[in-house]
Amino acid sequence: MSGMIDYGRFGERLRSVMPRWDDRDRMSEDEFAAHLADTAPRWELLRRFQEEWGYELPEDAVPWQRWSESEHRQYLRRLKGEAADEAGDDPFESVDLSLPVPAALDEWWELPFNSFTHSPRLYWTNPEYPPTLRPDPGGYGVADGLPDDTALVPAGADRRVCVFKAEYEYCNEWGYPAAEAGLPDPRVLVTVSEREWVLQAGSLSEFFLQLAVQRLPAHYGWTVHGDDDTERIVAWVRDELPTLGFQPWRELGQHITVYGAPDALVFHDTGYGDVELTVHARTAEALEALGARMGLDWSDRILTPTAVEEAPKPIALQPGDTDESGRWTVLSTSPDPMESGIARPSAGDGADSWTVSGTLAVTCDEDGTLRARRLDSDADPVLVHPQAEPATALACIELPDEGPLVASGHRDGTLQLWMPDSGDGPLQVARQRPPLTGLALTASTTGTVLAACWRDDVVALWDIASGERADLDLGPGITTVHLDADLRLTVGGPSGRAVVRLDADALWPARELMLRVISFENATCATDGDPEDVPRHLARLLSRDADDARRAFAELEMLLSPERGLCSAAVLAFVYLTQIGAAVGVGAHHCHVRREALGLALRTVRAMDTIGTRGTAEERWHTVAREMLAEIGPVLADMLQEEDPTTRTAGALLVAALRQWDDRADGLLRVLAAGDPDPEVAAAAALALGDAAAVDVLVSVGWERADVDSLPRGR
Repeated sequence: MSGMIDYGRFGERLRSVMPRWDDRDRMSEDEFAAHLADTAPRWELLRRFQEEWGYELPEDAVPWQRWSESEHRQYLRRLKGEAADEAGDDPFESVDLSLPVPAALDEWWELPFNSFTHSPRLYWTNPEYPPTLRPDPGGYGVADGLPDDTALVPAGADRRVCVFKAEYEYCNEWGYPAAEAGLPDPRVLVTVSEREWVLQAGSLSEFFLQLAVQRLPAHYGWTVHGDDDTERIVAWVRDELPTLGFQPWRELGQHITVYGAPDALVFHDTGYGDVELTVHARTAEALEALGARMGLDWSDRILTPTAVEEAPKPIALQPGDTDESGRWTVLSTSPDPMESGIARPSAGDGADSWTVSGTLAVTCDEDGTLRARRLDSDADPVLVHPQAEPATALACIELPDEGPLVASGHRDGTLQLWMPDSGDGPLQVARQRPPLTGLALTASTTGTVLAACWRDDVVALWDIASGERADLDLGPGITTVHLDADLRLTVGGPSGRAVVRLDADALWPARELMLRVISFENATCATDGDPEDVPRHLARLLSRDADDARRAFAELEMLLSPERGLCSAAVLAFVYLTQIGAAVGVGAHHCHVRREALGLALRTVRAMDTIGTRGTAEERWHTVAREMLAEIGPVLADMLQEEDPTTRTAGALLVAALRQWDDRADGLLRVLAAGDPDPEVAAAAALALGDAAAVDVLVSVGWERADVDSLPRGR
């Protein structure tokens, strides 16, 4: 950050570059137009102000473009007098195409340092391009034009207003008089009601600087709000500090005058805003110094800038770090930064930025349209319908016998997968609140793997074939990912990187099970539901969102409830439910519905008594079920050794219920009943073996008799 800046002298800077409208009557029309057209010093002041408050262009930002290709094409057609497309409404119904667009507006869109087009979330405003008229011939805009008795334009001049920007929910609109549309840098008006327009800025270029003054210090500055002594402070500010030289800011009922101080700005609202007095400063020291001049101690009231709170944190991983399940181990770390966002090697045509993998390339237009192409083919790019948001990360891979697979992350936090050759549109597979910043796809020895990060300390990994997901808590500082075929994951961001070795078996312990569930074509549900939904709901049981996990379990209960009759999909899901209940596998230790999953597993295994030891040709899935049940032996053995009595009890009951499937069950139960120190587990084992006296034991240690009666009995 540059040295101290006295914003008490900002008015001088503003007056030296802004157009002198008062001189208009003393200039010829051509002279005044040339005077307005000299905008370079004004844009330079905007650039310097942005830098003074710490704004830097994001390296991975996708600039907001005022045109999409289709909009521009239709606009040019309308300028030539051609008819609108018959298939849809006229997109320029609210535009007077005979009015020129002021040069300053187009210049602002093209500024390479424009903080709005690169970081629009700082501004909470929507642009209108080309500007639309008020009153609106299309009927959408609510504001009127200027009244007949207005002093804002000469008598007999055009009373319409050309709106180029609106508050986020269109509660305010900003526009320039249509009578001044032919000027290079016309004045800006703002709505203060549906029918009233007032002067907001002396020119478009001044307005965009004023907008930056209203937005950037609030994001990048250290902040103090007024207190009970606000009246005295305001009086002091008016006596001691000069204004910046702008018209009062009018938005959402506010009437804000901005005053300048060393490294600080004071915002005083005489309107209807939430806070009457707010001070933003470039440093905390500047705030404290200004408070001292006012006779105040603000040291314990200073708010940290949002930009500081959101800034990437240093990567926390160290060589040798691992997790309790052995899913990952850190091999090495480095302070070298790691680029995030969309990779940008050229696909050879120079027209777009493409992400390339082998002979496959993919890009995303500013309107969100995904395009994929093979570089070894002369065929036209494959197109898909535009998405809601531009891409913030892209990855692609060519799958043998299946064609290209494209992963795209978006500003709204969505993650989508798209197979262009399928003819279907992208499928949304995840959505989290932060924007998705990093993606990687690779073909490993176990299959295709997708990695994604959302700047929330978690890296998500999918085994594409099974749909199994693993969430890794790798700490802060991660904004992008790279994945090698040998499952070496590189994670990092501006503050460094780390190489992490992944263990596929620990990441996705239910992978083989899920593949079997997915591939079993004749699976049925107890209800009329679709058995293909079962794997998706099973995966959601491990969601970090407790409500999402509970909703997934409720869906599974409806599909698989054994009380409605045992179905093949329930048996195919049984092993996975048991693993979750036993806290075995990815995320199971943190599962919000662990006990519910174990309860459904126990109810399912009781219903399995109806399955014969040999499946008929019509009941081929019985054979598959027996094969799957044989695989949970290691899980049950682990459950019998758990410290948690509930888990050991459940393990004993499961072993008892599965005796017909495994000859080892009786031996396990008898050892457990005879030697386990926990009376609940011993009693449960005895009950499973058929000892009626165990009922009294269970009741004596706190079991409800109704719960005991519901337990499966041994034979």
